[in-house]
Parts: sequence; structure tokens; C-alpha cells
Amino acid sequence: MPINPSPAVLRACEVLEVLSRQPTEPLSLAEITRRVGVPRATCDAVLLALAAGGYVVRREDDLRYVLGSRGVTLGTAARLANATLRAASDEAEQLARRSSACVAVTTRDGDETRVAEVFDFGPPFSVRAHAGQSIPMRPPFGAVFVAWDSPDDVERWIDTPELADEAEAARYRIALAAVRRRGYSVTVATDRRPDLASALETLTERPDADDARRARDELMRQMMHSEYLPAGLDDADAPLRVTQMSAPVFDRSGRVTVAIMVLGPNYDVTSDEVGALGDDLVKAAQRATTAAGGHPSERVDA
Repeated sequence: MPINPSPAVLRACEVLEVLSRQPTEPLSLAEITRRVGVPRATCDAVLLALAAGGYVVRREDDLRYVLGSRGVTLGTAARLANATLRAASDEAEQLARRSSACVAVTTRDGDETRVAEVFDFGPPFSVRAHAGQSIPMRPPFGAVFVAWDSPDDVERWIDTPELADEAEAARYRIALAAVRRRGYSVTVATDRRPDLASALETLTERPDADDARRARDELMRQMMHSEYLPAGLDDADAPLRVTQMSAPVFDRSGRVTVAIMVLGPNYDVTSDEVGALGDDLVKAAQRATTAAGGHPSERVDA
């Protein structure tokens, strides 16, 4: 007989996830119950257990919950245990300082990508990311993680009802091949990018915000049919408004589980300038891969 996960442990994980998404905002039992979607008594019992272990604290003045000090120890230990994440974070911070930019470390979290850490040395009003932000891995999002996957996994990423047009599916295959050749992904601004950023920020702060989730999903569908993930950057003189550039960090199995992402800048650049920053980004990701004991995927294009 197969062994199933403990429901109580799963609920505890969900409670910790809710609290970690907005660590500076204490939440009441009722708010946590609503966001986790379990009966109040069940949530109360889980919180009591977590509080007994020091993973959450109930404040005496308003009886709201925040993460406890044991979470700090656990998070530090997890970062130390994850050599790939640790190496990527070290390189991301150095890159942020060198380039005076906002640089993030992103991870593959199931069928989503998630911002794990942010090193912000960018100028005012530039594009930024925030720890905890996540987005589903559907075209055009998550290309840096998918590009080095197996051909079958690539097709699963492309195989979505919104891409029924074979021409669009082919365009994404070409774009992923370009990502592999360059060694990094590039996305360019669309007129809907600010709206999407706003929806993602809202969902980071309020994961149960259905209106923001619907807005995010609709914007993603629209951007799926745009040139947000370009197949080429050949014109050295044409200005580009880059939203992000991401390079893969490979783990010991040759899989991309972490990426280093440079945000912005908030002004037009040429493809030559993109290439120069891309070279620095790729070298940083390669050093992180080596430091973590990883190795690049053997996948190559004919």
C-alpha cells in the first residue's frame, strides 16, 4: 500500500508559505484560515504546533501571527545545504554591484518560477523584482529553465491550448534554440508588462487576491502571442527595452534549477549592449555552476 503525505504536515507547509509571502505583515487566525482554505479549528491546531516549535509566534498585543526565529535558522541552513542556490546568490550580488543593477536569483518551483533572493543596486525607478514573486512556467515565461530540458519537456511547455497555431509553436522552438546559443534568455518590454508586474506584486502580498490572479492569467495569455521572448537580436543599431536577462545555473544532474536574472534597465539599449551584459551574466552563471559542483546539460542543437 502506498504511503501518502501527512495532511497535517501539508497544512503546516501551507501556513508557513502564507506567512513567508508577506513577512512584515502579521496575520490573524481568520486571515490565515481563509488563505490556506481549511477549517478554522484545523488551522488553529497547526498554528499551535508551529508556535510550540518556534516556527511561528502569536503576538500578545493583537494575537496575530508572524514567522518565528526558528525559521531564520532553518532558512539559513537550507541556503547552506543548497550549493547551487548559494553559489548563484554569491555571483548575483557581485554582478549587481558591478553593473549597478537589480539582480535576482530565481528558482524552478514545480510548475512555477519563483524569486528567491534580490540584490538591488539599481538606480531609482528602474525595473525591480521582489523575493517571493512567482509566475507559472507557460510560454513565454520560464524559458531559461526550459531551454536546456529534454525535447519532450520542451514540447510539454509549448503544448498549451493557447498555442494551437503551429507557426507560433515553431516560433517558440526557434526562440529556445536562440536562448541555448546565446547562453541566456532575453525578454523585451510590451505595453502590458507594467500591468503584469502590478498583478504579480499584488499576488505576492495577497495570494488569495482572485482579481489579481485573473488579471495575471489574462495578461499572460496576451503576452504569449507577443514578441516578449524574441527569437533574435540581430540589429545592432535598433533600440531595445529589455525587461530581464536570465542565465542558467546547472546542478549536479545537469538540470537548470536556478537562474541569475538581471532586471531592466529602464532605458533603451542596443543589441551590442545587451550582448556585453549577457557575456558578463553568462560568466557569472558559469562560475556559480562550477562552484556548486554542477555541469551544463549535454543537450546541443544540430
